[in-house]
Amino acid sequence: MTKEKVLDILLSNSGCMVSGEALAGKIGVSRMAVSKAVASLKDEGYPIEVAERKGYLLDSFDLMREEVVSSALNDVVKVYFYDSLRGSSNNEAKVIAAGCHEPFCVVAGSQGGGKGRLGRSFSSPEGGLYFSLYLPSSMLSDGDLITTNAALAVALAVENECKKSVAIKWVNDLYMGGRKFTGILTEGIVNLELGGLDGAIIGVGINVNTMPSDYPDELRSIITTLKKETGREIDRISLLRNAIVNIIDYQKKNYIDEYKKRCFILGSRITVNKMGVMREAVAKDIDERARLVVEYDDGSREALTSAEVSLHNS
Repeated sequence: MTKEKVLDILLSNSGCMVSGEALAGKIGVSRMAVSKAVASLKDEGYPIEVAERKGYLLDSFDLMREEVVSSALNDVVKVYFYDSLRGSSNNEAKVIAAGCHEPFCVVAGSQGGGKGRLGRSFSSPEGGLYFSLYLPSSMLSDGDLITTNAALAVALAVENECKKSVAIKWVNDLYMGGRKFTGILTEGIVNLELGGLDGAIIGVGINVNTMPSDYPDELRSIITTLKKETGREIDRISLLRNAIVNIIDYQKKNYIDEYKKRCFILGSRITVNKMGVMREAVAKDIDERARLVVEYDDGSREALTSAEVSLHNS
């Protein structure tokens, strides 16, 4: 118990020196017991600086540990943390969501089976940020807007952390410097008995403190990372909290205008892939239902609810 209490106090004073006397007094143990607890925490990998006659300092910057992540989100959602998942955070969230009526978040340090749209895999090495947020139906937008609102929410969180602009490729891929760095996969939890939506799992994968060389060869020329674009490491804990708070807040409002400002394919010639049928078109608009309005070469128009679109030069 002493070790956990010491960690709690150091986390709440992250970046600040806390004296052994103060720790001992708050917990009600001897300074020797505090010293032993700190030694044990250091053995577990916590970066605690020990300064003689001054005390102890824990720098929690980008420290992806269960206690740190839970502490950062304890006033927002319940957290299930995994150093590594063989599967994906979305799959793990589906298991937990069975019969659940409260929001929660699954966070993974890395994933072996990260999932993208249309059954694709999502490379998820250590250094990235991978989480799946479950929201019950009472906390969700209209079904058409869940993913677009989430994409904008994450984009704004990244912009806040990185001080760089983020572009969106309809419907839910985030770009910086002309290359993709985030994918979002939303999966509904359907009530088979009532036929409605019980909730949704919003899975987010962000290439944060990695470099293109950390990814498979076929991805290196088309993806980027926040570390590469900013030239520095990003605090994933802060980014995670901002993203989750934003997603929850933005679900209850319609942010289509803000989303459209960041959607870089509007006005461009694209290829639309609908169930394997390819057609050339121009991306004209995004309507109030978050549908991509396209104009085909024969002059006909369509409002797409789902499809794969690509720029001619991508």
